[in-house]
Amino acid sequence: MPLEIRTLNELAPEKVEAIFATFSQLMQERHPDVELTRGAFHDLVLYFNSVLAAAVRENIDRVLQSNSLLQIVNNPELAEPELVDRVLSNYNIVRDSGQPATGVVTVVVNLPVNTTLSAGTILSAAEIEFTVTNDFVLLPPGSMPRDDNDKILVAVGDGTYAANIVVQAVEVGVNGNISRGTKLVPDAAQNNVLEFFAASDFIAGRDASSNEEYLRKLSAGLAAKTIGGRKSYEALIRAQEKFENILHVSVLGCGDAEQQRDQHGLFPISSGGKVDVYLQTNFSAQEQTQFLEARYIGEGEVGTVWQVIIGKDVAPGFYDITRVTTPAKDDVEHRIVFEERGADLTNTAYTPDIKYLHESAYTRYQTAVIRFEDETVLPTQENNLVPNVTTAFYAVTTRSMPLVADVHDFLTAKDNRARGTDILVKAAIPCATRISFTIRTEANEPVSDATITEIKQEIVKAVGSVGFGGQLHSSIISGAAHKYLTGRQAIREIDMFGKIQRPDGTVAYLRDNTLLTIPDDPQRLVTGRTTVFLVGLSDIAITTATAGFTD
Repeated sequence: MPLEIRTLNELAPEKVEAIFATFSQLMQERHPDVELTRGAFHDLVLYFNSVLAAAVRENIDRVLQSNSLLQIVNNPELAEPELVDRVLSNYNIVRDSGQPATGVVTVVVNLPVNTTLSAGTILSAAEIEFTVTNDFVLLPPGSMPRDDNDKILVAVGDGTYAANIVVQAVEVGVNGNISRGTKLVPDAAQNNVLEFFAASDFIAGRDASSNEEYLRKLSAGLAAKTIGGRKSYEALIRAQEKFENILHVSVLGCGDAEQQRDQHGLFPISSGGKVDVYLQTNFSAQEQTQFLEARYIGEGEVGTVWQVIIGKDVAPGFYDITRVTTPAKDDVEHRIVFEERGADLTNTAYTPDIKYLHESAYTRYQTAVIRFEDETVLPTQENNLVPNVTTAFYAVTTRSMPLVADVHDFLTAKDNRARGTDILVKAAIPCATRISFTIRTEANEPVSDATITEIKQEIVKAVGSVGFGGQLHSSIISGAAHKYLTGRQAIREIDMFGKIQRPDGTVAYLRDNTLLTIPDDPQRLVTGRTTVFLVGLSDIAITTATAGFTD
């Protein structure tokens, strides 16, 4: 809504009538001899003066509303963005102007020779342009990199080689958030380069904040940016530019049933001094593919068994491994036959008190050993495979919540951490949620694919706003979708299914068509204050049906 009215048609008729009645009464009291029933004075002078006065009053009301924090909170749509910025700047809050998407792209080359990709090179995916962020040099296997811009090529098994680089969307916004595996095409042929594709989900792209999104930062802006109360922790995190748009933070300490690390003493009582910070940094978990070296273990049922170690710095706090493939055969997934989680607390500047394995789950200290069977590689004499000696590179895709390691390292830095506090940052326990429903419509009013995509995007945002609320109502789903439907369209048969991956490795399932509720199970660290609903676009199934409406 603009700060000033631009046409008299914006005026509500009842406001004009109210001022007209007031003016008529005042004129009647001051000049009783003037005819105010009908005539030129009544129809022209008094009425049009009332219209102009109503316009002036409307402008004044809009300015007052835009300068009132109470009015802004009650109805953000009433406020002029520039004035909202001015008001909230008093609370150390700055509007997010949006951010271009950034992500990792795999470059496949023909030969293992020095290959340069210049900064500014344009890559396109579905009319979305990305630019290479730095001058990257791809080096042959065995080379010694000089800095982070030197990338060592990995043999992918079909005579080609690959390495990962970083690219950024040209334009600001969520449109740049492409999914893992998306092909990118360069604007000009690149020497020795065969193809480009996204190695991870791009999630950093953001549109500029609306007033409503901007106001969500108010409580953190008012809180002290220090180690202290729950809001202070959150405010301190959000005060850092890299973390300012984290979705939800849950801080649990002494007295909270989910806080068990402060009971490691001789007696099973809470001794305090321990703080667990759970984070939801994105609407859904991020998939990321990395090339990891695997060691041959022995023969499998059909092919050969290989082992990969996922260190604490490979995919900090990851939820699960979604797929393992041979880089040259990305369409053939290898079956994981063994997985064991662990924790690595060595060579760290700060070591938290972690006694049990489930306490390290979804933290930056989590590690894993996995074994998988490659059915395409047989234990023949020609392959010359030697157990525990032969190695090969495989593409391992993990799913995780971004920034967990970054936030942990920030909060536990010696200049930030309170001396008497043991802080451990964790990714929110995931309740992977699938949603399906039917849109009932008329045959002459079909729902387009573009509209369905927009509905899915809105549902992802709506579920993401729940955070550590502990409950997901079907009304949130229908409310997000209804704004895209007409009066002759309706939502039916909503089904919600949730899968909770507990930190101890066990799984719990939820299903309902009205309400999903996170169980209160603090002994296994699963409660509404530790667990969030995670939904991606691929987790939403929408069908359309023409039955159910009659003229």
